[in-house]
Amino acid sequence: MGKADEKQPLLTSSINGDDEFQDDDAKPILIMQKSKLELIKEKIRGAMTKDTLQILLYVVLYISAGVVNSILLKKVMNVFSNYAFFLNQLTNYGYVPIFFSVVLFKFIFTNDIPKETRAFPTYKFAIMGALDAVSGYFVVIGGISTSGPLQQLLNQAIIPFTMLASFLILKERYSLVQMGGAAVIVGGVIVSLIPSLVGGGNSGNKPFWNVFYLISVVPGALSNVYKDIGFKAVEDMDVWYLQFWDAFYQSLIGTVLFPINNWLPPPATIHFRDIIPSLKNGTLCLGGHDSILPIWNTTSGFTNTTIPGSCTPYPLQYPDLTPCDDCHHAYILIILYMSINIIYNVLILLVIKHAGATVFSIANTLRLPLTNIVFSLHFIMGINTTAFSGLSIAGLIIILLGLGGYRAGSMLKAKKAAAETGVEVSTRAILHMGPSAMDAMPYQKPIIEAKSQDHLKNQYFSRLGISVPEARYRSSPSYGINSYGNDV
Repeated sequence: MGKADEKQPLLTSSINGDDEFQDDDAKPILIMQKSKLELIKEKIRGAMTKDTLQILLYVVLYISAGVVNSILLKKVMNVFSNYAFFLNQLTNYGYVPIFFSVVLFKFIFTNDIPKETRAFPTYKFAIMGALDAVSGYFVVIGGISTSGPLQQLLNQAIIPFTMLASFLILKERYSLVQMGGAAVIVGGVIVSLIPSLVGGGNSGNKPFWNVFYLISVVPGALSNVYKDIGFKAVEDMDVWYLQFWDAFYQSLIGTVLFPINNWLPPPATIHFRDIIPSLKNGTLCLGGHDSILPIWNTTSGFTNTTIPGSCTPYPLQYPDLTPCDDCHHAYILIILYMSINIIYNVLILLVIKHAGATVFSIANTLRLPLTNIVFSLHFIMGINTTAFSGLSIAGLIIILLGLGGYRAGSMLKAKKAAAETGVEVSTRAILHMGPSAMDAMPYQKPIIEAKSQDHLKNQYFSRLGISVPEARYRSSPSYGINSYGNDV
């Protein structure tokens, strides 16, 4: 190459107006860069398949429905704040005719509920319904005076409580990482409770009722452990059949819990003589009629003050007073909540079926902070808006870290068990497993696969509150490793 050539610029198209490069060495570089961009575009186009877009749609809809479901439940609790026992019965009995209609249809027109399923002992459904009834009672009664964000955080305590119950009853053993994650979750729950325990903030939280709500995780955890014992030999239990019997017994047993209200403090106090009037007024509230109204003090010169002893239309500003009824369109809220709740549970099934446990866990983790953010939006929650406090944010972050640690511990334990037994377990199977399933690994076949049908059923039950979050199913050789993901 001569001196004249050495002085030529690498790119002359922009200088000399030529369309070709003057230096051949520059061509491969630019072509390579262009190929990388094209490669990235091709990967993106390849990833955006019909199945991927479908999964993405299901995940977005699931998260959205989960947030709306939590918001509507709290709104329903606010509307029926004076009729918590009635609301508990309504949410119990309301699903019975729905589930019964589906089961009846299946009996008449399908073979989804064979004789073997119908022969399953109903006393097990009764025990399950009893535990769920007690858990639901504490949730509804305590949830009236527990803010929405705090409810979401306290719900996460089901994980350490279930671990403790499994340790004592099922003799389960957990790794240090799992126990550390559970301990962090407990720490986050305690931090979240501090504002209400010290009387700070204007969230409407009352310490007694917050603890009352938290107690719901105890029968919930026992229910989870019982299902590990009572349903581990069931290979094909129809979802709707199980839901019907669970709702049936939960309703019956929930009804006989009314004497407890005789000794509870306001606003849940219902003396024995007031049970029928309370249920009557609750029914009127469902129809949009207010029974407890404010008595305004017209002599004070202020139009927004009530006489002493009257109810208050501003429950957050005056938490010690009885809240006035605000039952307008209560039936619409109930219908919306029950409809969204059914859609929400269908989306759970779709996400688990098409995306698996990993994506399902991620979606639940995202749902927690999003739900708490919505609770802080005034145009959605109105007078029941709950502002974020520093401790609330800290509790949320700590709980999220604990959830991540617990999941990581489950994965590490599965990998360790696989290494010890010389069995190779796929990442997907590991993510599908709970601690109990991991302990069962030495008893499995050399090739371990998560059975999708059983896994879907168990995950679906878990989100409905009628399953074991972490179970040991090894009664049938067809099971391989079946698992539960507990994302409460």
